[in-house]
Amino acid sequence: MKAAELREFLADLSRSTAELTRSTAELRASQLETDRQMKDTDRQIMEHRLQMKETDRLMKDTDRQMKDTDEKIKALSGLFTSQWGKLVEALMRPGTVKLFQERGLQVNQMTERRTGRDSQGEKIEVDMTLVNGNTIVVIEVKTTLKVEDVLWHLDKLGRFKEAFKEYAGWNVQGGLAAMHFDEESDRYAFRKGLWVLRCEDGVTGIANAKNFQPKNF
Repeated sequence: MKAAELREFLADLSRSTAELTRSTAELRASQLETDRQMKDTDRQIMEHRLQMKETDRLMKDTDRQMKDTDEKIKALSGLFTSQWGKLVEALMRPGTVKLFQERGLQVNQMTERRTGRDSQGEKIEVDMTLVNGNTIVVIEVKTTLKVEDVLWHLDKLGRFKEAFKEYAGWNVQGGLAAMHFDEESDRYAFRKGLWVLRCEDGVTGIANAKNFQPKNF
């Protein structure tokens, strides 16, 4: 190899070595940057997971608090309804016997808050009963009466003699008393053969027509 060719070869080798060194340095720098980005991504993923866990914890705490609030509201609602129901019963108590006597039902006994069990062992609670010879009127007291309350009372009347066997041979009539009537529940009760008592402004009255014929259950 001639001296000129050798110099050219060595110059090309030097350039190639420098290029390789530069490329290697750039590759290492790129790898370092990639490693940094991956570490940063891993950190972000970890932070996201921690945030998700914290969010889940907060959601669970919120759900628990909402359930606690719902239970408290239900308890207060039940207490409110119970107290209003007792108020309606107290308002009814003094004049109910006389009202039925004026309708020809010579009531000689009134009882409140009776409990029995039907043939399936299910408990039946009765708010008020009026007795006349061999006829008993079973009255349910509500603050606000709805159609579903009428249906529920009809079901109770159908099982009444199972729960209170002492009235097996009696005529059983049903009655509903309330301060407010939603969904025309009073008219629905009329059609089902039930007595309806309205308690308005502290005065209780029978809402059924004078010629009303109650159903015997």
